[in-house]
Amino acid sequence: MTVTPELPAATPGDWWVTAGRSLDRVQDRDAGARTAPDLLGTLSELGELRRAADTALGAAVRALLAAGRDWAEIASALGYGSEEEARLATALAMDEASLALDRRIGHH
Repeated sequence: MTVTPELPAATPGDWWVTAGRSLDRVQDRDAGARTAPDLLGTLSELGELRRAADTALGAAVRALLAAGRDWAEIASALGYGSEEEARLATALAMDEASLALDRRIGHH
């Protein structure tokens, strides 16, 4: 039986690289929006942009948490009234960031 070694926990730097790469995808894609005749194409591109932006947001939140920042600071920076509101609002984005990091460096 082969035992797969446990990978070290992701560092704040790992999360920042993931955030940066996702943000790069958003910035690279913004010029390709189509006009009304191709609404499905436009919708598809907007969906891709949203996923990349969500991944960048989630990775940035995870990087801040890994670097010792607390939810109160994150909630304030994002304009939420409470830590719980920020947690709920960023939960899916943080999941997307975890998937992106797993694709980039393996299970963390």
